[in-house]
Amino acid sequence: MRAALPFWTLLLLAPLGLGACSDDDGSAEESEPADPRGAAPAPPTPEAPPEPPRDAFPGYPLIDDSQLLRAPERYDHLVPRLVPPTGPRYRNLVYEANNVGMRGPRNDDGFYEATGSTIAERWREAAAGVKKVFALRDALFSQQDHPIDHDPVAVMMPPSWVTVAVAETLAERPLQPVQAPPIDDDDAWAAFSTPQALFGSFPPSERLHETATRARTVLAPERLRVTNARRTVQLLARDAQAMIDAATEGAEAVAAAGAEAISLSDRRYFGERLRREHVILIGVENPNRHELVEEAKGLRVHGRELPQEAVDLARRAIYRRRLRDGDIAVERYDLAVPAERRRAIAVLEELLPAEGGEAGGDVWLWVHGGLDARGIGGRDATPFIGGFREQVEASEVDTARLHYLSKPHVPIGGRNLAMKLDAAARRFRALEIPLSLNIGTRLLQRLIDENEERRQRRSARAAAAEAAED
Repeated sequence: MRAALPFWTLLLLAPLGLGACSDDDGSAEESEPADPRGAAPAPPTPEAPPEPPRDAFPGYPLIDDSQLLRAPERYDHLVPRLVPPTGPRYRNLVYEANNVGMRGPRNDDGFYEATGSTIAERWREAAAGVKKVFALRDALFSQQDHPIDHDPVAVMMPPSWVTVAVAETLAERPLQPVQAPPIDDDDAWAAFSTPQALFGSFPPSERLHETATRARTVLAPERLRVTNARRTVQLLARDAQAMIDAATEGAEAVAAAGAEAISLSDRRYFGERLRREHVILIGVENPNRHELVEEAKGLRVHGRELPQEAVDLARRAIYRRRLRDGDIAVERYDLAVPAERRRAIAVLEELLPAEGGEAGGDVWLWVHGGLDARGIGGRDATPFIGGFREQVEASEVDTARLHYLSKPHVPIGGRNLAMKLDAAARRFRALEIPLSLNIGTRLLQRLIDENEERRQRRSARAAAAEAAED
């Protein structure tokens, strides 16, 4: 049997296509995969500690400054991958991180080796050592906490739940709550025989329902899996109840209550200062079919008709509330399609009006020139960015708080990696947009150092030639 490679080695190899820990664009997450069956038992995972008070936020993490690098100014627009998350990393670069990769390896029983709190600390320490980090936080299975396979820390209520609550309120239908009995009451949980019975008016998760309603046996890991699922349902029920309580005040109040619950979960996970200074939360405003159907991303629900008014109310409330806390990223728009350009500009005018906008973070708009069905491969936005920028500047948008990120990433592979990196960096610098890369810090450091040494040798030769002429 082949010996397993260490986890961080696998993460380092993944961007080069030699592993599978990280997806291609840093945004696609797992949907609702089936639980492992028949796996060998792993060492028992300790039960999670009691949930902290609702207003308790983690402090700003202490980091080892000796591990932090500084990229030369000519490379300070690069956006590499945060693998491994800690260790050497560039303090002046924006990074992309992947939720699945950040959780680390799984045991044979399907649980993650790290606890939820350890994974959260990993995120905080990693983010505090870099300029900023993109973090996808948009759907039940596309956020930092896994709802089942480790103890939840600060589960985010999906944005689509807010849209549904707003839609039901606009239709003057009473919101049915999410049911969340005591964790140890097996009979009460088993009574909810369908996902709809458990989740009330809100979008059901078949996997979460199936796990939460199993008997909570005395055997680990099954007992822990059920416990985690029930804790997640309880957290979702609490946030859904905040919207139910606001329903008597109308749809806008419901949207505001949902947005506040989502913002609170963000800050409880990352901490207020770290969220404000270092974390760029990604919202999938314009999901493709795979993201909507398989991953439940975005503000709509597959198979459920929701009025545009409800979608608009939820989007404005959630995105504006999150923007007050720090930077947000909104994805993703095909600049080759006029309708998607108009859609992107409309969202920007809501979030960053030229006059009268609220104080807060910046908006990062993810753009491309046509992607494949999974949103991974395709053409980047560089052929279209100039014309689109002119359109945005002619609209009612505060462009001082707007940044672009062109996707997909620019591949750096094959021979002469350092020279390819330098050429791509110069091209994107000329376009005044960041350069998204599918490589981690250690390879990037080697390539930057190689280019800097080459530059120094070239300068030394030029100086010697000039001295010889004199």
